[in-house]
Amino acid sequence: MRSNGIRVQLMERIISALSYITFGIAGVIWVIVSYIAKNHMSQFCSFNVYQSIFFSFFLYILTLICGIAAGLLSAVPFLGKIINDFTLFFAQTPIYFGYTLWGLIIFVIVCYLSIFALLGKYPYLPFISDVIGSNFRR
Repeated sequence: MRSNGIRVQLMERIISALSYITFGIAGVIWVIVSYIAKNHMSQFCSFNVYQSIFFSFFLYILTLICGIAAGLLSAVPFLGKIINDFTLFFAQTPIYFGYTLWGLIIFVIVCYLSIFALLGKYPYLPFISDVIGSNFRR
């Protein structure tokens, strides 16, 4: 497989996909192992590992902010009922195979990211890939 003129090794593709599937945990472990072994990670592997870690932090912060906002807005009389109904539908009601709508969106995004990483291509997420790409100059 070729990605921007560079041959991507199978192990790098597997590590990149596992990093997305485990929300960055496998990536952190791989960074630590690479640092201890004094092994330089390829640009492809670094991009995907750091993108998965950044994506995980982004999801955590987004979920935290939405939870705080929903908690604060639920105290408003009329708006509170709408916010509670929206939260119940979006984040608590299973829609497909036990996934909530929010969980299904995250599942689809993670599948997209990991499949592209397995194919040896750079997956693109609008804000996150721009931040990571500007730091890794691919």
